[in-house]
Amino acid sequence: MSSQIVTVARKDFEDAGRSKLLWGLVTLLVGIVAVGYTAIWYVDPDAGAAEVLGFLGFPLQTIVPIAALIAGYMAVVGERRSGSIKLLLGLPPNRTDVVVGKLIGRVAVVATAILLAFALALVLGAVFFGSVPLVDWLGFAALTLLFGATFAGLAVGASAGVSTRGKSMALVVGVYMLFVALWELVTAGPYYLIYDEGPPVEPATWYLVVDQFNPMSAYTTVANGVIEGEVFPFAFQYGLEDFEAATMTPAERYPGEAPFYLQDWFGIVVLLFWLVVPVAIGYYRFTKTDL
Repeated sequence: MSSQIVTVARKDFEDAGRSKLLWGLVTLLVGIVAVGYTAIWYVDPDAGAAEVLGFLGFPLQTIVPIAALIAGYMAVVGERRSGSIKLLLGLPPNRTDVVVGKLIGRVAVVATAILLAFALALVLGAVFFGSVPLVDWLGFAALTLLFGATFAGLAVGASAGVSTRGKSMALVVGVYMLFVALWELVTAGPYYLIYDEGPPVEPATWYLVVDQFNPMSAYTTVANGVIEGEVFPFAFQYGLEDFEAATMTPAERYPGEAPFYLQDWFGIVVLLFWLVVPVAIGYYRFTKTDL
């Protein structure tokens, strides 16, 4: 890694860290962890620490993507909007340094928030439930860091690929709504049109392949294999798909031995896809733009 990338990343981390809205969301996440652990201990003090760790799944799904998108959507386009991008590129950093440095800086901001939440969960788990599920904690924390980096990458890619703040915001909001509110319509809707019925528990294989590419469900699928507590995807349901089917993983819905691309661990590949591809597209557009 070049020194210029490190310089850009360090400055970007400091700039992104000044966002009051971002840190408001971080405070909310940490507060939910504190209140949630306290409430569970009060209601069921005999609950297992590893099982309680699954409680984090819902607040993490709702807040981490929003925080990551807020952290990243102005990363590059903000410099273009202020005119400072010309000054920055007039110095040693080139366009590659800018995009990679911005990505690292914004991911670092999101990672800091996630680690604060998990550190608190670790402490409260030990205090309230008398044990520390260290293996589960480490696996879940690492997965959530990748989850946060995925949405930060989406935002930085959008920011690098467009010329205005409004376009970047529209892209990240649209992507978030696609994953959370519209995914069933986009995937199960065409299935209904083709087969004249919603996807059953064992649908056509192509549907399982497409459906698993929602990073929200990919995150929960992998999480359920890492921790004891059950984590459900945060997504709107419109009744096009059977409710029981919607709670099952692609591997569970495949008749017989699931191929590798439908197994639970493939969710990590899905998250990496949404991290790398948008950044690559945004970077390509940024390199071709006349500033």
